Amino acid sequence: MPPYSRCKNIRLPSPLIGGPSPGLSFLTEMKRGQGRIVLLGSLPAGDEGSEMLERMLIHYGKEANVTRMAEVTAGTIVAPRESETEEIWVIVNMNGEGGSVTLPREGIDKLSGERAAAGRLEVGRYEYRMIGFSSVSSRK
Repeated sequence: MPPYSRCKNIRLPSPLIGGPSPGLSFLTEMKRGQGRIVLLGSLPAGDEGSEMLERMLIHYGKEANVTRMAEVTAGTIVAPRESETEEIWVIVNMNGEGGSVTLPREGIDKLSGERAAAGRLEVGRYEYRMIGFSSVSSRK
């Protein structure tokens, strides 16, 4: 018996039919504090699967009141961090194919000290970048 099956506040809305795990859940939601944990029992494949995952991420992001979305190519991630004085985007290419991210406004490359213009920023194979922006609270 999986450990989550003993948990309260769990919802198993979508059992799989056929395949290697019939009857098990495709998606499991579990409340945690004021949020929730969403577990996928299977990874959707192909273009339709990718579209489904994107819609699920947008759906759960809206439910969690996510207000910041980044336009980024596949295989590259953005991890925003914020202090009282600045916002920093840690950008990492994870798939070795390089990629890009769209910067919402001008910033400073924290590694080189150079200006980073708003718009498309190229990221090399396995490269990482740290772009600092003036914090919204410090611009008021």
